[in-house]
Amino acid sequence: MQIESVNVIEYTGGAVVSVRSFSEDKEGKKEAKAFFEKVAKDNGMDDTDIDTCLEEGLYEEGDYQVFLVHSEE
Repeated sequence: MQIESVNVIEYTGGAVVSVRSFSEDKEGKKEAKAFFEKVAKDNGMDDTDIDTCLEEGLYEEGDYQVFLVHSEE
């Protein structure tokens, strides 16, 4: 059995520092996107980069990375 989810994973300094999972429904995707944007902006992301980062599911700044990952079916 696999649970479908959207995950926001923060990685820095060679280690995973945070994993947040959201449901794969419309509301969960909205919450995951908002959380991804928040932590990316907290770590230096510019508003002009948001669309590209969301499309790629990745923001990087120095040794900090945040990923937006959908579980596979």
